[in-house]
Amino acid sequence: MSTAFRSMGMSIVQIGLPSFVESIAGSLTSYGIIIGVFSVTQSIFQYPFAAVSDKLGRRKVILFGMLIYLLGTFLCFTAQDVIQLIIYRAIQGAGAYTSILQAIIGDIYKKDQHSKGMGYYSLYMNVGYFLGFVIGGYIASFLGFRSIFLISGFLICFSILFIFFVLKENNKTEMNKNPDKNMEFNMINIKILLKERQYIFSLLFNCVRWFLFGFITAYLIWVLQDDVRGFGLSEITSSYIMLAILALYVVFIFISNKLLDRYGPRKLMMVGQIIVMVFGISFFFPDFVLNLSVFLIISSCLGIGIALFDPAGNTLLLEVIEDIQPDLKGSGIGFNNAIGFFCGAVAPMIMSPIGEIDIFFPFYVVFGLMIISLIISKFLVDKKY
Repeated sequence: MSTAFRSMGMSIVQIGLPSFVESIAGSLTSYGIIIGVFSVTQSIFQYPFAAVSDKLGRRKVILFGMLIYLLGTFLCFTAQDVIQLIIYRAIQGAGAYTSILQAIIGDIYKKDQHSKGMGYYSLYMNVGYFLGFVIGGYIASFLGFRSIFLISGFLICFSILFIFFVLKENNKTEMNKNPDKNMEFNMINIKILLKERQYIFSLLFNCVRWFLFGFITAYLIWVLQDDVRGFGLSEITSSYIMLAILALYVVFIFISNKLLDRYGPRKLMMVGQIIVMVFGISFFFPDFVLNLSVFLIISSCLGIGIALFDPAGNTLLLEVIEDIQPDLKGSGIGFNNAIGFFCGAVAPMIMSPIGEIDIFFPFYVVFGLMIISLIISKFLVDKKY
């Protein structure tokens, strides 16, 4: 439930944020910074929160993180200018408790049921995220865009109450006494992995993937709602459009998972990269793409391509680490996530100023990244994958 409430609060904010930023004289660049700074502080505090929870127990630390997140959320509601909103979003991101939610699942479910627990985690996260888009559109339209942070804050309050009354601290001593040494994140293991070219290639793919995820949803919302260079849609209309695109994305994530065993990650990545490139060419003809129907079809096809690219990148990473040294999965995945989180955090800060030059320039960058990724997939990634 806490996962669903958090995801719902985040998507509620996403759909109403462009109007909020414009109301305090913000630009596309400041919009990107406001989104990015949240992810930057979240990435900085993610590991410390998780590490402290191993020593002090999940319940205390997650409640502390939620209170910081709640403080930042309500401060955002009061923001009167761009600088204040940037600072308050940084405070909001500092309450980085998502990794503890995942750790709690690991504590509750036995080892042979971890996949079941993570399945529930993903389900609640996606359901909350999708509902937030719909609810957020109506909240921003009828209650005012500033209220997106107020409603998001109330959802966090419900999460705090749920954790406080429902979650019981059980296995703190066991967590401290039985660390899995194979999952340690240390530089010695990282250096071993970085000597292997295939690991470096898989890192590059996942950096591209995180970079795309870091900006593309928020940027699409801005383009749909921008009155000057975009389509000038309302929050309600854009929320339903984003819901449809994301639903299509999730469907093809499911399909790609089914295809991975048959075709392998390398081939599936190449298919996804080619789809993004083929439809990405359209953005070089702005008069054609500025038709809303055409833009939505192309955006949906880009989502399909990225959906095929996404799980294939994760699978390639795991298979490469298995071939190098299976005991290094913890370090290899942890290093990948650390770099990926950073790429996702800086993406909106980089792409939004580019979008100030031309609304479609960020899509040209996506096209270029896919060309580079396709070349690496075709000629440098080992064909056995």
